[in-house]
Amino acid sequence: MLLETTLIFKTMLILSSQIGLVLLGCFYFIKNAHYAYENNTTLFGLKFRGSVNMKNQLDLVPYVDTFPRKMVMDDENGSPSKMKLAENSDEIIKYLKEGYYQERSTPVFNGLVTLWMITLGLTLFFAATGIATLIGVISFTIQSLLMGPLLGFIMLEMDENDGYRALKIVFFVTILTGIIGYGDFISFSESGFLTFFLFFGLLGLIIFNISRAFITMSRKSVRASAIFGAVLFSIFLLYDFNLVRKREGMIDGNTWENAFELAFAIYLDIINLLLEILEAMGNS
Repeated sequence: MLLETTLIFKTMLILSSQIGLVLLGCFYFIKNAHYAYENNTTLFGLKFRGSVNMKNQLDLVPYVDTFPRKMVMDDENGSPSKMKLAENSDEIIKYLKEGYYQERSTPVFNGLVTLWMITLGLTLFFAATGIATLIGVISFTIQSLLMGPLLGFIMLEMDENDGYRALKIVFFVTILTGIIGYGDFISFSESGFLTFFLFFGLLGLIIFNISRAFITMSRKSVRASAIFGAVLFSIFLLYDFNLVRKREGMIDGNTWENAFELAFAIYLDIINLLLEILEAMGNS
């Protein structure tokens, strides 16, 4: 019976399980952050202070409670430009009054990011080559487990309430693009123009984000780039869902290897779409 399932079923089975792991890890991290805040304890080496956003909602702010503590100041465009080390609480207060803020980074989180990048690279390799699908799925699963708390941290960094709204937007965009793309109303995956646009659009987005490390970008430019990225990855979703439909009609297209490759591609579309929306919200 399992061998008779369609390619879309196989793809969605893999995709939904991985997205589910990310969301469970994200919500669990945020839940434990609230517990750490209420009980004045730490989570992954981080402590949390409570603030209230413009809608009178509780917004947790993560910070590192060790010394020396890195303090950073942004320039007029919102890019980090100056850094000082605070040796005690008095120096923190002094630097805060000068316009500095505390950089949030711990060895635990740095380790999580490193492991996530390694497993993401391995998953990409297995998906692109089509070999060792089982090992690829295991790598995919580990990557998703690591992505969960990282996403939770990103949402807390900006405002978890906005993060929840971003998740709702991504959910509806994914459902809509899935219906349109898989419905094959338009052959998105066979359009040469669309392939050209997606390739150079992604290339441009990558170059812009790399440039931000060397060139000061205005908040408006960063927000415009994030909005463009959100539109771009929405179109990628249309393309990849349509590709599932096309692969189903091919000889030997309905395989777990193809399902793994397509699920990973759609997964990347969804995660990138979410990150771009969060970026746009953070720079609004």
